[in-house]
Amino acid sequence: MADIETTTVNEEKYHALSRSGDFELSIDATGTDGPTPNEVLVADYASCFSFACRAGASRRLEIDLGKVETTAEADLDDSDDLTGIRFHLYVEADLTDEEVSDLIQLGEEICHVHAAMKESLYADIEITPNAF
Repeated sequence: MADIETTTVNEEKYHALSRSGDFELSIDATGTDGPTPNEVLVADYASCFSFACRAGASRRLEIDLGKVETTAEADLDDSDDLTGIRFHLYVEADLTDEEVSDLIQLGEEICHVHAAMKESLYADIEITPNAF
């Protein structure tokens, strides 16, 4: 048995309902009835990276980040393929420049989605401490 199992149903056009356990996600290639696959990927990457930063800060740096808000941007080519991703994390904690650098490194090390991405699509990351 696999560690992760999902089911995706596409009955017509470019809209699908994906189910993972008890959760359902509506995805639409046109962006009409849900986020596009690229939007889902970028949001998933940003979420996972945020969680990884929080885990790394707590476990290895012994820092409570407080509130973290992550904005993500992505670039597409003419074929709608991702060509670049950028994150900006706004963190409640007051961090030194060294802690910001360590946090980015830990996020990249711990984030499962980052590990699954091809290197050319690794996100460019900025962190603004003491943001709230």
